[in-house]
Amino acid sequence: METRSIPPDLILEILAKLPLKSVIRFRCVSKFCNSSVITPSFVKSHTTNFPIKPIGLLITCSSRLQSGQMFFYADYNGGFAVPLLTVPPRFSRYTTQSLNGLLCLDFGICVQICNPSTRQAITLPFVVPVSSPSASSTYFCVNSFGFDPVTEQYKVLNSWKVPGKEPEYRVFTLGTDESWRFVDGGPCYYPKRESICIGGIIYFRCWTNWNKSSRAVLVAFDVGKETFQVIEIPDEISSDDENLTDLIAFAGNPAIVCYDQIYDDEDSSLLIVWTVKDSIWYKNGLVMPSDLQELEDEQAQLYYVAGTIQTGELLLAPRRVSKKQHFYVLYFDVLKNVFRRVEISGLPDYVHQFNDFSCIDTVTVSNFEENILSFA
Repeated sequence: METRSIPPDLILEILAKLPLKSVIRFRCVSKFCNSSVITPSFVKSHTTNFPIKPIGLLITCSSRLQSGQMFFYADYNGGFAVPLLTVPPRFSRYTTQSLNGLLCLDFGICVQICNPSTRQAITLPFVVPVSSPSASSTYFCVNSFGFDPVTEQYKVLNSWKVPGKEPEYRVFTLGTDESWRFVDGGPCYYPKRESICIGGIIYFRCWTNWNKSSRAVLVAFDVGKETFQVIEIPDEISSDDENLTDLIAFAGNPAIVCYDQIYDDEDSSLLIVWTVKDSIWYKNGLVMPSDLQELEDEQAQLYYVAGTIQTGELLLAPRRVSKKQHFYVLYFDVLKNVFRRVEISGLPDYVHQFNDFSCIDTVTVSNFEENILSFA
């Protein structure tokens, strides 16, 4: 009996219509499948059938003794957290929010890019050699992650300021660059370990002086044009304690959340959200329900605003995972003034031996998007 093989084009057409998890399994079937599903043309075809969009929460925390970084997926409605990926060898100084399902792990002169969907991580070339004299001063050496929707390129921006020296800014383009490139025009300020990317623009705050009590500004980096813009921050928040503010994306614009405002009613707190659009700042006061205060007292820790979810609700999460407490995330509808919480189980519950509060180090929560992009 004559047997006929399936034409390669038809195989790829079938694979492009399968969910991401199935495509990943088919990479093990043959060399053809493995090499074909990582090509730009297949990625584009699959993304057309399965557009990148938030499907749940991505939770990041450290493994035991900070020997690695763990990534979990959880449904928006809570439930058991599913392990996705563990990246050694250590916990990063700072991890960006999920950008189309990808994350940037900042180790100063070392950077890792992770795709929890494909269980992959790559380490970029060192910003400078480890033996370089400047490698000993990396406190203000910060890496931010961005995506240009026009060229569909992902880039890492390295901002580095050493007291007494001119700042240095470098860019690494994924899939194109083999080494870091210098870019000009960056401000002579000290970058903070935070960033968000909205519409092809990376936003991050900088201190105007090495002393963190100095005034802060918002820096906007155009990922496509590789140009900088400095946006002045209102005096009311420009010198706030960094632990009392967070930079988030809110209603499609960068925003700074302030936590130190107390409402007249002792049972409620006033959350101030400063939103900037076209360099103009808008102040919004949100009265948080008393349920939040009760939960914070019960958990013995404060919640921070991690961003928003696809419904437009604010996402609040604890800064640590505790063995002694349940892990809840909170959603707040700013229009209806409705507050709800969901419980997530399955996260690490061991005691961090360096912490008297029985917590492992910082946990971050953001939206999770599936992305088929592979690092080969």
